[in-house]
Amino acid sequence: MSSVAQSQFMAQETRFKGRYTRSVLNTLFQAYRPFIGRTLCFLILGLLGRAALLSNANLVGLWVDSLCVSPNPCRPMPEFLQYLGGSHSGPLGLLALATALGLILTAIFRIAISRISADAVSSIYDETTMRTSRLPISFFDRTPAGRVVTRFSSDYNNVFRIFGGPLAEFLGLIFDILSMTVLIALANIWLLPFWLGMAALNYMAYRLNLESLRKARRETALKRSPSIAHFAETAQGRGVIRAYGKEANFQKRFSHLNDAYLTQRRSAMTVFTRFSLSMSFATAVPFLALGLFGAWAHQHGRLSVGALGVAFAYFGLAVNVLQAFFEWLGQFEEAMTGLERMEEYLRMPLAPGERLPISASFKTGHPKEATFASPPSIEGTDIKIRDLWMRYSEDMRPVLCGINLDVKAGERLGIIGRTGSGKTSLVQALFHLYPLMQGNIQVGGLAADLSDKQGPPAPGFLPLSHYRQQMAYITQSPALFLGNIRANLAMKGEHTDRELAHALAQVQFLFEGSSEADYLKLLDHPVEEQGRNLSLGERQLLCMARCLVQNAPIVILDEATSSVDPRSEEIMVRATEKIFKHKTQIIIAHRLSTIESCDRVLWLQQGRIHHLGTPSEILPEFARSDLQVQSHAP
Repeated sequence: MSSVAQSQFMAQETRFKGRYTRSVLNTLFQAYRPFIGRTLCFLILGLLGRAALLSNANLVGLWVDSLCVSPNPCRPMPEFLQYLGGSHSGPLGLLALATALGLILTAIFRIAISRISADAVSSIYDETTMRTSRLPISFFDRTPAGRVVTRFSSDYNNVFRIFGGPLAEFLGLIFDILSMTVLIALANIWLLPFWLGMAALNYMAYRLNLESLRKARRETALKRSPSIAHFAETAQGRGVIRAYGKEANFQKRFSHLNDAYLTQRRSAMTVFTRFSLSMSFATAVPFLALGLFGAWAHQHGRLSVGALGVAFAYFGLAVNVLQAFFEWLGQFEEAMTGLERMEEYLRMPLAPGERLPISASFKTGHPKEATFASPPSIEGTDIKIRDLWMRYSEDMRPVLCGINLDVKAGERLGIIGRTGSGKTSLVQALFHLYPLMQGNIQVGGLAADLSDKQGPPAPGFLPLSHYRQQMAYITQSPALFLGNIRANLAMKGEHTDRELAHALAQVQFLFEGSSEADYLKLLDHPVEEQGRNLSLGERQLLCMARCLVQNAPIVILDEATSSVDPRSEEIMVRATEKIFKHKTQIIIAHRLSTIESCDRVLWLQQGRIHHLGTPSEILPEFARSDLQVQSHAP
């Protein structure tokens, strides 16, 4: 990718326009699918509960009308209500029953829907995280970490803020509107047009502001991401920033990005205020019309006092209900925007050969791992590479050009070359971290299955996950995770503490003479994020112990000793000669002394094989070449 295109990509965030896609609604459906039966049951209970509570106004209205005297319009108490508990002195028992029933059903509905929604939304988060971890490496190369963090923090919070609990309140407002529509019609059919008119005016106000509301929320989410990305970048590079005295530069850029976000927030608040005022107007006009009509209808005997009281009770409540409903609908829109942004990651194409686990519950068209009666096995640990070409993106030159190489089982192959010669790129090609332009790689006679078809791979191929398990990898920058030493050693949790302690003892993580009990106790030692509470040498030794635990037939060391202390280097060199003696080893070296005992040395230059031979043949020539380059350097 060109620098201009890359900067444009990184400066922009995904923009969504128009209505929300069907896939977003499908994602919501799949999240709630395991709970559909219970959800429908509790929705019915919620509707009945809200109707029971609101029906008190109708009961009081009927009671008032049954007590009125001429010439006022009067209505007797219906017989079925008298039978259920009403009397001349008033249906107090029925009012109490409706209130108690309404409160109980509403409480059950709110608690149940809140819990179900929290579980459903959490499943979206889990599924999105799982799929994001399987996206192509190139996606992470061109996407700032802060942008990814935004999806899993701000956007997810917007979704959870509605669906994780408050959804019950939003649904309660819907039930209130439905219940009031029926109860107003039962009180007096002449009141229904005013109620429908109020609802229609509020809906029109919402529709007129809908696009501006959506745009304001999406633009606000869009402006938030760059400042978070910049902050993450600043936090990661804080040491260099302080060393070069560039705090002011980074603060200035953060202020610029934050000001852009605050400007958008103010613009969004203007849109939200305009929407709120239009809703107030849409509610006030029908309320005024109802008052004028009520006075006229009562004077002409068209409307009883009880029905009029019911009307004003509901319309007074409707002022808050309708405004709250459409304000909640606005927040629902914001939640849908966050869901839309997360769902983009949920449905992105996976890296070639990647599979979702069988436990993945969302149907998104991605292939899943095949099930085997017994794990696939590899015969031998030799490596064959034929006509291998690779580049990192389509607009970049190839970093590997026509590599042909055979590594025998049990062989120790050293790889040398100057910066940019393709050493690490060759390792990335072995793991299929980037798509190959052409060529083939086989481990133990089998190639990685990079297709996207379902089911077991074709003969001669191995699932990518099983293929990668044949290789253990130690990099120059060791990867450790928050937890303890035990969790960092047993990545799959399939090993006993004694096995883990033995691996630590083999790499001499503690001083000579340490007992098994010392190593067993060490397993509980905390590891901070990225292992920052350990020295670089300790981190590399821990990664080497992890290699031993993994027990892969092929071990790859990518300049693993270039930045460690002499003791750690000595231990790691000894490990390549003794501990990994019977394994196939690929050792990328910065220090030539590290690979003097290798069986062969591969010299890469500009992505091509420059020379391949024994250490005695290659190393002296490479050293002379390196001196010549340095002497001609400006």
